[in-house]
Amino acid sequence: MTSAEQVDSVRADDVKKLIANTPSSGENLLSVMKGELTSCDSFDFCVAFVAEGGVACLVDVLAELKSRNVPGRLLTSTYLTFNSPSVFRKLMEYDNIEVRVFQGNLHAKGYVFSDGDANTVIVGSSNLTQAALTCNKEWNVLFRSAPQSEMVREVQREYELLWNDPCTVKLSEPWIARYEELYKRSKAEKRQANAASIRDLENALPLRGERIKPNKMQELALKALGTLHERKEPRALLVSATGTGKTYLSAFDVMSYNPKRVLFLAHRKRILSASMQSYKKLLGDHYSYEIFEAGSACNATCVFAMCSTIVRHLSDLDPKAFDYIIVDEAHRTGSASYRTIMDYFEPKFYLGMTATPNRTDGYDVFEMFNHVIAYQITLQDALANDMLVPFHYYGIADLKIDYEEQDDLSLFSKLTSEDRVRHIVQKIEEYVVDKSNRRGLIFCNRNEEASELSRKFNELGYKTVALSGANTDQERDEAIAKLESGELEYIFSVDIFNEGIDIPSVNQIIMLRKTESAIVFVQQLGRGLRKDGDKEYALVLDFIGNYQKNYFVPVALSGDKTFNKDNLRTIVKRGSTVIPGASTVSFDKISEAQIYRAIDGGSFTSAKFLKGEYQDLRRMLGRIPALSDFDRNNAIDPLLIFKKYGSYHAFLSKVEPDYKTKFDERQESVLKFLSQKIANGKRFEDLFLLKRLIEHRDEAAEELLDEIHRERGRVARAEILWSATSVLHGDFFSMDNFVPLVMKEEGRCKLMKPFARMLEDDEFARQVIEVLDFGIARSRRSYCETYKDTSFVLNAKYTYEEVCRLLGWAKNINGQNLGGYFYDEKTNTFPVFINYDKSPSISDSIKYEDRFIGDDTLIAISKNGRSLASPEIRRLQQWPNNGMTTYLFMRKNKDDETSKEFYFFGEMYPTGEYKAITMPSSGTKAVEITYRLETPIRKDLFEFMTSDLSE
Repeated sequence: MTSAEQVDSVRADDVKKLIANTPSSGENLLSVMKGELTSCDSFDFCVAFVAEGGVACLVDVLAELKSRNVPGRLLTSTYLTFNSPSVFRKLMEYDNIEVRVFQGNLHAKGYVFSDGDANTVIVGSSNLTQAALTCNKEWNVLFRSAPQSEMVREVQREYELLWNDPCTVKLSEPWIARYEELYKRSKAEKRQANAASIRDLENALPLRGERIKPNKMQELALKALGTLHERKEPRALLVSATGTGKTYLSAFDVMSYNPKRVLFLAHRKRILSASMQSYKKLLGDHYSYEIFEAGSACNATCVFAMCSTIVRHLSDLDPKAFDYIIVDEAHRTGSASYRTIMDYFEPKFYLGMTATPNRTDGYDVFEMFNHVIAYQITLQDALANDMLVPFHYYGIADLKIDYEEQDDLSLFSKLTSEDRVRHIVQKIEEYVVDKSNRRGLIFCNRNEEASELSRKFNELGYKTVALSGANTDQERDEAIAKLESGELEYIFSVDIFNEGIDIPSVNQIIMLRKTESAIVFVQQLGRGLRKDGDKEYALVLDFIGNYQKNYFVPVALSGDKTFNKDNLRTIVKRGSTVIPGASTVSFDKISEAQIYRAIDGGSFTSAKFLKGEYQDLRRMLGRIPALSDFDRNNAIDPLLIFKKYGSYHAFLSKVEPDYKTKFDERQESVLKFLSQKIANGKRFEDLFLLKRLIEHRDEAAEELLDEIHRERGRVARAEILWSATSVLHGDFFSMDNFVPLVMKEEGRCKLMKPFARMLEDDEFARQVIEVLDFGIARSRRSYCETYKDTSFVLNAKYTYEEVCRLLGWAKNINGQNLGGYFYDEKTNTFPVFINYDKSPSISDSIKYEDRFIGDDTLIAISKNGRSLASPEIRRLQQWPNNGMTTYLFMRKNKDDETSKEFYFFGEMYPTGEYKAITMPSSGTKAVEITYRLETPIRKDLFEFMTSDLSE
């Protein structure tokens, strides 16, 4: 078999595929459609239902198509009067798209994209709705064919028949106006039918308290609270994202706990009134209700009080007056009034509720509640469990706002300039679908900016107001009421709406300020996510300027506080497939580049940063965290600590006053080796072998292989076991003060005696096992699904050293000696390393023009000075007869600490195409080699590798 035939036999058929919105695949129908729309010359859609959320998912790419005048046709229907008039009016804004409406029961769903050479057709179950495009269990088949193929012609014939059907009309404003009347009547009839159904249900329920039931997440939280009550815990903290029903959850627990008297504490009267209504609705006449006022008798069994009021009247109340006290917005307990209140009363149980327990001022909220966390519901949990509406986030480049360089006066003038206002307004109009139902909060950097921008918006015809801390509660309430009624479209503010305000009708969040805190970002985002009637989603427009902490944007969106740079880049590139539910994340080219630069420049291994993140976790736990606590609580990645300090022991010795453990130099060397070299879990055998030998001291290779097989669920290979033994003995690495840990002798693996004696120190042995357990957990979580019979995981990242080790090479090869590739004769492996994004500083002689032809075809350049007769080229030409295995490792050559790692893209095969070339700038000889990848590169990584991240 020739090499070309071998390639053809292993090449995956990428002409047809199923799209099922599977998160693990790194794509959903939305990501596929965006990719096709970006590259097509024209498109035809035929889809029964077009929802506002579906259009909102696509507004960025639709705007791009309009700017490039790419023609498209969209055929939809009046079926079930599903499509809203606002959707039709939004579609009319795109003069490059002709829209027609089939007036009847059209139920087809098909999408055709043409690029001249071929047609991509997607047919299946998905309408143009946000859930169908992102997270619904849908089946859609994609096939790509030449325009003259019979299947494409059949699709086109059917499309033309419907397009020209007598029941099909061209979309126009007069038609929309007539349809709107039908739409409103239909909505009213549906509301009446729903109301009748609800009345029937209510009449069937005998007890008032049974009308509301806890959702899935609340049930889990109530179970956890019940366990705490059984243990008679006096205090606990409920951490729950904004809009997830904390008030109802507390009322459910009151119902279960059944205290005689209840006190609900909050900092604003608006919260008290809403909370009292919720309690009345759930608990009914089991309690009497009262809002505490100065001079009131306070005879009710369920009392709602503002802290600022009740703190002045504590002497009028019995410290044991209440059995159960709820503290809303519990992160405020650092204030003197809250502490005074909590010190005064002696309830059987204090429940603190907050969405943001970690304070930027360093106050320990957790200590106030004895470090007992009853339950935690994150933003991501809430989205996954449909507790909030989805959001569609767009990162948009601000108008040359450089927060790093401008002085205050100059910055203010730029923030409020006419050009910036026009830019903001243009983007709002571009991204908003339903323009008749705006309910927006706009967050600014400072009060003066908010006031000036509000004034300029009003001059342009918008209905807005600016609020600050100087406004009274009455003024705020009046503005909120006007926003809810539609008298106002937007409220400008800085931070007064970050917490304690419930405006369910808000459907737009616009951020015109720099992101300095993931906590504040999530607070402000959460203002738009409460469910409310027919609200389908929240639109989030984030205007991103040049700011070094922009990396907090992906941290906040994902909830990933590990500060792993690859994780953060993944959120930027494929956030819509990572964030649960129907929410989507998109960045324009410039803002994406700004976020990447912020990630690359983030000092996530600085002593100050690591110490701060560690202290957050320590405060939450109330003790020195174990290594497993970091992953369990989604805290900073301990690998960053290992990188900076060598080991967790070394870190604690520097930053933790309560840590008194001392080890000698050799013990510290062992912990550093284990922490820095194998604790990342990239090869299970290294970790498992050492832990097994610590437990048994001596074991036969056959027994070890059987144990590894049982642990991993796959056949263990002896050569990997011996490679692991060699690594732990020190044969592979060259390290100062290395202590050999393991040896092999007559088919057995044994602990080295000096290391075994070191383990007689119980605390040292505990820490060694802790590091190994941490690594094993990492391996099981991230590196268990290995590629073919290798130790690598597809799309995971590896350093030069790790590649050599996991390939089973006898010695580590310095990266500079590896160059672009290296052949190991013993293992018959040939890893190819490519820096796809070249730095301008690289010398001409090694500025190789490696390039993708597609997501499964690569042209790579040999080392300089090579010809068609060079040994590595001859070796490639002899494949597959020589059995050599070629692997692709690739990185984008970014200047940060993670740039030493390469993505593993699997096995690739030489196609037989070799071309001798001369480098134009240096005259150096080289060879172009064409490879075919066995597995096409995952869509988001392919886009990342091939994209230009410069502005």
